Amino acid sequence: WRHIATAATRSCRMAVDIGLIVYLGLWYAGNYYYNIYNKLSSKAGGGTEFIFTLAWIQMAVGAVYSLFLWFAPEARSAPKMSFGQYMKLAPLGFFAAAAHAGAVFSLSAGAVSFAQIVKAAEPAFAAAVGYLVYGNTISKAKMVCLIPIIGGIWVASVQELDFTWMALAAAGGANVAAAFRGGENKRVMAEPGLKEAVAGAGNTYAITTIWATIMLLPLIFISGEWDKRDQFIAMWEADGTKGSAGNLRWNTIMSGLTFYLYNEVSTIALKKISGVTHSVANTAKRAIIIVGCAIAFGESMAPIKMIGCSIAIGGTFLYAIADDLVKPKAKKQ
Repeated sequence: WRHIATAATRSCRMAVDIGLIVYLGLWYAGNYYYNIYNKLSSKAGGGTEFIFTLAWIQMAVGAVYSLFLWFAPEARSAPKMSFGQYMKLAPLGFFAAAAHAGAVFSLSAGAVSFAQIVKAAEPAFAAAVGYLVYGNTISKAKMVCLIPIIGGIWVASVQELDFTWMALAAAGGANVAAAFRGGENKRVMAEPGLKEAVAGAGNTYAITTIWATIMLLPLIFISGEWDKRDQFIAMWEADGTKGSAGNLRWNTIMSGLTFYLYNEVSTIALKKISGVTHSVANTAKRAIIIVGCAIAFGESMAPIKMIGCSIAIGGTFLYAIADDLVKPKAKKQ
């Protein structure tokens, strides 16, 4: 019986490992293909001319998918929330919309690989926003790790052939919005009874996506894209601008679907592994996407850019595990 129990335990562990590998694989693949589909969509759509409309369509695809899961039999239980509780999640949707719009603009205005390098600086922005707005503090070890993150991005920017200030500003803005979204998520979900009413991280992300879809609509009007709606409709019906590779509709819809799915899968993966392991996986994912997208689109892989990329990503990883490597000193009694 002991041998049987040992064999069963090993089988269970193997099953768990296989499941984790599948989740990580889907997370990596979803993130990679989102970047590919998004860039192809923007190229077919004329660059940044209708970028907020395309960003809205992407988010709307995720919103429709999340609603489908609630109404489909035995797919996912819908949250049992009051109107007031739904409204409390609106700030999450606002910052998710801002982060998505900034990221899509940055990925479209410049090299995908460079935008991903800038996005690696999210911990620096999160630390600044957390300290200035939410009163959070970080350890000295983490503060030191911010230096290689910021320095690495500067090094990678020096010889970036596809560098634009607009792409840098949009990626930085996306990082700020993502930092606020993280802060608001912690603040809002601490409300008594809200976490139970939402019933799971999947539903939280679904509601955030629906709110973000609503919040992105004003940008279409503010940017003037609505005034050119006839031009966009003609382009959509033609499946892309004249002279482009086309496939606008397919790439836009698939970018929205992969964006939603990879974010949800990453949430599931985070629940199955430790924070440090997740940090390692996230660091590896970032490196794979940067190199993969650079190869896919023929972007610059100059040594100085790759050195800066390595420094920034290495700093991000050290930031994530700094408090585990350098334990805070116990206070003397």
